[in-house]
Formats: sequence, structure tokens, C-alpha cells
Amino acid sequence: MRPAVPVLLALLAGACRHEPLKLPDPNQRRTSAGLGAGDTLEIRVFDEERFDGEYQVGEDGAIDFPMVGSLVVRGLDKDAVAHLIEEKLADGYLNSPHVTVQVKQRGNREVSVLGQVNKAGSLDYRDGLTIVQAVSEAGGLTDFAAPKRVKLTRRTGNGDETITFEVSLSAIIEGRAEDLVLRPGDIVFVPETWI
Repeated sequence: MRPAVPVLLALLAGACRHEPLKLPDPNQRRTSAGLGAGDTLEIRVFDEERFDGEYQVGEDGAIDFPMVGSLVVRGLDKDAVAHLIEEKLADGYLNSPHVTVQVKQRGNREVSVLGQVNKAGSLDYRDGLTIVQAVSEAGGLTDFAAPKRVKLTRRTGNGDETITFEVSLSAIIEGRAEDLVLRPGDIVFVPETWI
């Protein structure tokens, strides 16, 4: 009777084995130098101290600049922001303004991919990064991953409050669900399978 136990276990293991989920190859990792929500800029206008100060990029990707109003700076680098402000100030406010912009502090510009992936950790956030791309960049799923029960945790914008929802990578890969675009600070957790 003893030899039958290993045979039975081998049969059960074979019956439980499933085809691993194939993720697309990750695009080459691009780090975005562009600005995003939460970034803090130090802006100086030559000989115009009334404009000098620190400005934070809001959730809408804009800063509120004196006399000019709301300026969308999301995705721009510091030189492009300086040029944009110079253009706006030259349009009826100042003659030949000279603006300098420095990035004082970056907001959370990373996405964390944790759990049953081959290279758990943080990835540089970039515009348009999806959950499938992030898992792929984290080395793909391990043999013990549960791709139908992936958890995505995201800040709500109300202090430290977060929401967590379940995502099926299998459904996304098979075209039955839409791939989710991530936001800076998102946490993707791939749990272990029950089998």
C-alpha cells in the first residue's frame, strides 16, 4: 500500500498543475523626467521677487502661478515649465522675463509590486504604466502566484486613506477585462495560490 501514496500524490499534482499565465515582455523601462502630482518646484523670475517661491503640482497636474493662473505642468521637465511661464508672463505682463525652475522635491513617483513576483520591489512610475506591465517588469509571476486575486491598493486623496480592490490578471491577459493604468504610489500585491 505504501508505494501507492507517491503515485497518488503525483497524479494529484499533475491534475492540479495549470498552465502558467504568460505575461507580455515588458517594454524597455523608461524613466520619466516629467513632473507629476506632489512634486514641489522652486520658481524664480529675474528682478521680479513677487513671483519667487515654491509651488506644488496638484492632483490635476497644474500649479497656480500669480497673474497667470493655473498652468498644467504634468509631464513637462523644468526647462519646459520655465519656458511656459516666460511665454505667459511676456503676454502682457513683463518684458522679456527670465525664469528659472528647480525641482525641490519629488512626490511619490514609484509603484510597488509585491508578493508572488520574481523581483518584488519598487518600479519608477511613468505615465500610462499598466498593472500588467508593472507585474511583467517585476519579473513576472512565480509558480505559486494567484493571478485571479491580485490586490491593488491606492490612496484616495483624503490623507492616508487607501482603497484596495481585487484585479484578475488572467482576465486582462485573456482580453475579458481592461488593463488598469496605475498611479504614483500604487501598491500591487500578488497573493499565493491556495493550491
